[in-house]
Amino acid sequence: MQILTLGPSGTYSEKAAKKWVQKNNPKTEIKLKSSPDEVINQINQNTLGLLPIENSIQGTVLQTIDLLKQKNVKIMDETIIKINHCLIGHSTKNIEVIVSHPQALAQCRNYISNKFPNIETRTTGSTAHAAKLTTEFKNMAAIAPAETAKKYNLKILEKNIQDVKQNQTRFFTLATKDSKPTGNDKTTLIFSVKQQPGTLHKALKPFAKRQINLTKLESRPSRKQLGDYYFIIDFEGHRKQPKIQKAIKELKKHTELIKILGSYPKAQNKNQNTK
Repeated sequence: MQILTLGPSGTYSEKAAKKWVQKNNPKTEIKLKSSPDEVINQINQNTLGLLPIENSIQGTVLQTIDLLKQKNVKIMDETIIKINHCLIGHSTKNIEVIVSHPQALAQCRNYISNKFPNIETRTTGSTAHAAKLTTEFKNMAAIAPAETAKKYNLKILEKNIQDVKQNQTRFFTLATKDSKPTGNDKTTLIFSVKQQPGTLHKALKPFAKRQINLTKLESRPSRKQLGDYYFIIDFEGHRKQPKIQKAIKELKKHTELIKILGSYPKAQNKNQNTK
């Protein structure tokens, strides 16, 4: 068994994969890939994928949800890790450029504007790639995990620089099929509604009347035309539960598209009451 996630070595994705392996199957081999497309396209019966789906500061990772809409894979698990960004580099003097993944830069926007108001920021494919790039330039610093600084022989110039201290990212483990009911599950699905007044309200009513708790509701452009959207929802329960099946059946009456992305065990989140 192997699990694919985003590299190079030192990314938060690799950290999440290590957490998953330690919890579920220590014999699983972690392999690092260069893009989310590469991760998803290589999933099979013996190969899992792990991708970031949501950050507590910046919200949904749009590339992941768009790929899940297109590809025939299922969510089988979720993992939540704490994000502690560090400024790493050679020295705090003469920094002219700060590099990192777009999500990391966004999560540290206030820190950068307050402490380095006149420097340039550049995006990279990952926090680890940012660290690797920084090794080549004395006037550059990176935003990355503390472990990455050690890996690339860089100094930790400042710790915990994210704008919100309780910063977490949720990752989906992806497979050819989702998980069996555990009694403590969540389901994620996407749908689009007919362009008529009140259709979104009607679509969500089946969940409300059965007291099914929605833990996420978000819209994304369908890319068909301006003003046309599809919706992403997470809710408590498994797709095989009778009341969930009834709710989804009723939902279908008000939708043009519906795709169940998977049912999976809820991750234990120690910080969920302090986010």
